[in-house]
Amino acid sequence: MTNTQKMVRLNLDLSPELNQILDELANKIGTSKGDILRQAITLMQIMVIAKEETKKLGVPEANQLIVNEIIVLSEQQPKPHPLDTFMERLGPWEDERTAEEIVKDIYDSRTISNNDISL
Repeated sequence: MTNTQKMVRLNLDLSPELNQILDELANKIGTSKGDILRQAITLMQIMVIAKEETKKLGVPEANQLIVNEIIVLSEQQPKPHPLDTFMERLGPWEDERTAEEIVKDIYDSRTISNNDISL
């Protein structure tokens, strides 16, 4: 890019592992980390366009067999875990009794009917 006056500076926080990957890629290709990120954004743009056009993006071998398919995750929110939904709807258990008192109440509430007794 020739016109540096129209460039936008971006500060980015990365984990040490991701920074190391970025360093390794820049060294392998012989370019800067910024160039790697710009190329990654371009690749992501291609993937999103392909997905919008219901196409698939893959990495072919020399014989044109797709060895890796690149899948773009949708922006749909993941389904919440059932326990989280349960807790959100009903809330936590609230009881002033101790665990021992609760267990005793459960045992005391059990009944035996005549049909349950076998002779």
